[in-house]
Amino acid sequence: MGAGYTYGKTEKKRAVMFELEEPDFKYKSKLKGKSVTMLAASWNVAGKRIDEDISPWLMRGLCSEDTTTLPDILIIGLQEVVDLTARKRQCGYAMNATRLDRQCTSLYSYTKDNVTKLWQMRVEKCLAQMVMFSIHDTFQIGALDEKEEEDPYDPAKEYVCLRARQMVGLLSLVYIRTHLLPEIKNLKSEQIGTGFMGVGKNKGAIGIRFSIRGRRVLFVNMHLDSGKEYVDRRNLSFTNIQEAEAGDRENEDIAIYLGDMNYRLNCQDLDQVFDALNNGEWKQLLKYDQLNQRIISGELGDLREGKITFPPTYKLVPMTDLYDQDGKKRFPAWCDRILYWTAKESTFINHFYIASPLVSSDHKPVSSFFEIST
Repeated sequence: MGAGYTYGKTEKKRAVMFELEEPDFKYKSKLKGKSVTMLAASWNVAGKRIDEDISPWLMRGLCSEDTTTLPDILIIGLQEVVDLTARKRQCGYAMNATRLDRQCTSLYSYTKDNVTKLWQMRVEKCLAQMVMFSIHDTFQIGALDEKEEEDPYDPAKEYVCLRARQMVGLLSLVYIRTHLLPEIKNLKSEQIGTGFMGVGKNKGAIGIRFSIRGRRVLFVNMHLDSGKEYVDRRNLSFTNIQEAEAGDRENEDIAIYLGDMNYRLNCQDLDQVFDALNNGEWKQLLKYDQLNQRIISGELGDLREGKITFPPTYKLVPMTDLYDQDGKKRFPAWCDRILYWTAKESTFINHFYIASPLVSSDHKPVSSFFEIST
């Protein structure tokens, strides 16, 4: 289904809607031997305190009428978990994020630690829900030993948070199924600021590395400069992030780059864009996408992207599925992306790449499901 439009009684503009096809996916391993699965998910929450149920995002594509697929690893990248519009907070964070975060508790209703904890609670609630669906579907679960009647199974313990890291508005969470925890090695993380004066942490990336069954994984959550005209600045920031992570790149098997990369459409005709969305022809707009152009040209090296199966994820009117037409001539764009790199194509599969219909932000969240041979 394409993005449609409606007419209000007092509105002269047509309301252009964000609409999605329901994903048709049922997991079946396509790799020989042992493998692990990984769900990568990204959402710019626009500084909002989210009360919306996030299960339509993290469970989308994994739950069908008769089957629930539990990913072995869940990597989540969030952007703008705090409001980045206050200049004092932006500039202060560029100098000393930790000190300013403590100083601003009277201005902001929650601190850095509380933001992380709130998101962990949301994610863990959703994961427990997924586990319960899986139990209902299969009557058994990975690490469940039915013989241990004295130690009843707790769905909330099926996953454990491997690492949680926040850098101003960026928040990265990595969860893993508990029975796989002993197989995790070499866990570490780093922060890369590319914002204010080129080093401020209001923009940039968080990198998290770990090994599982000998496969070395890099996960990078990033937020780049906004604005259609700042493509050169975005490109430079992306390059700096890649170079900062390149120290161990030769030791990696898999790299996942996700986040609000803020790439826009190199198109001057806004009516053309909305007409394409209305007619369900949004795929025609991909040729104008700045990031797609970089991938095709080879500027990002071996980084690649799954097939985009959704209309532009920005800019929506919060709490609706309507694209913003506030008179500022905001072009819809695929700001929210998931890219990947693998050393061996035959040992890595991207099963799906989809968007989700959450409405709290002016961005729609995206997710991608991978399988890794181990």
